[in-house]
Amino acid sequence: MNLSLLLYRIFRDKNISILKKRKFYQFGSNSNIKKPYYQLSGIDKIKIGNNVTIMKNCRLAVYGNGLNECITIGNDCYIGFGLSVLADAKGKVNIGNQVLIASNVLITNEEHGIEPESEISYMDQKLSCKNVIIDDGCWIGEKVCILPGVRIGKKSIIGAGAIVTKSIPDYSIAVGNPARVIKYYNFDKKRWESAR
Repeated sequence: MNLSLLLYRIFRDKNISILKKRKFYQFGSNSNIKKPYYQLSGIDKIKIGNNVTIMKNCRLAVYGNGLNECITIGNDCYIGFGLSVLADAKGKVNIGNQVLIASNVLITNEEHGIEPESEISYMDQKLSCKNVIIDDGCWIGEKVCILPGVRIGKKSIIGAGAIVTKSIPDYSIAVGNPARVIKYYNFDKKRWESAR
């Protein structure tokens, strides 16, 4: 194979390279991150399960020292364009199995200090960190923000544009800013029912 054909095949490939995959804590079989991606940092602390697709323009970033598995994405997940997952290495972001995440979603376990009387700018104030958990089977809508300390329960749905500041129970639908539960699934009646 001549050099120009080899270079064409490398640049034509729109998936993360095998060499890059090896730098992750774990990168499961049949999983892929589509190019281009904005940022992949601290990837030795990121674990990706099997059969995971992450579309273009993602940002997966772990900052600082601490745990070995800071960002975990389970098996059989599909993640849309423009995902941002930001994690302080002292805590975790765990995304379960069979999770569907739409485009332009932010998930973070960290936040800057907000002491207005400090002479230190917000940008340089100490970070705080709280774990984030998205349980199995969840569906996270377009442009959702999931903030530190939140657990989204099993098979729950977060509506487009929601900002999740508090935990959401299993089998529920939450919308708004801040996100609030509007429906629960009733297993006896086999239907979604209003939370009111």
